[in-house]
Amino acid sequence: AGAAADAETSSLMLELKVKMTLLEKLGVDALRVDVASKGSRITLSGTVKKRATAELAEEVAGSVAGVRRVKSRLRVAEYQESPDKVGNAATEAEREVKDSLLEGRVRAALVDQMGRDGFRIGTDAASGIVSLEFAAGFDAARRAQAIAIAEKVPGVGRVVELAKQ
Repeated sequence: AGAAADAETSSLMLELKVKMTLLEKLGVDALRVDVASKGSRITLSGTVKKRATAELAEEVAGSVAGVRRVKSRLRVAEYQESPDKVGNAATEAEREVKDSLLEGRVRAALVDQMGRDGFRIGTDAASGIVSLEFAAGFDAARRAQAIAIAEKVPGVGRVVELAKQ
């Protein structure tokens, strides 16, 4: 019974770490995200208000130490409540294009100002929120420099730092 209790405690701790990281990185909309774990596998479910939360939650959860795989079953409320599916699809496509352009501008700025290190930083963008993912051992000063560069790119509302610990 001791091993089963240890596994359950470990699972609950991992869920808590993921939930806390989601709240810290994505804000209040992450309160609507349910986190379940099976070993090192995490499943995210729930309905969130922002597309950025739904898109970045999987990446943020995957950055938590001990997480090996993340499956997202998150839904975005704004699209479920509207009967105009064609309009929503067009709006979604427009947002995707804007996000891709923003991500490209951030990546270009990082490479331009940081050289080779800029290529080593993972980037993602959703509704003005940009995540920067750093490999373990990436120098703290270079991280701070990358965040400062990303924050200055027009269209960036917030920068979220992700790192495997």
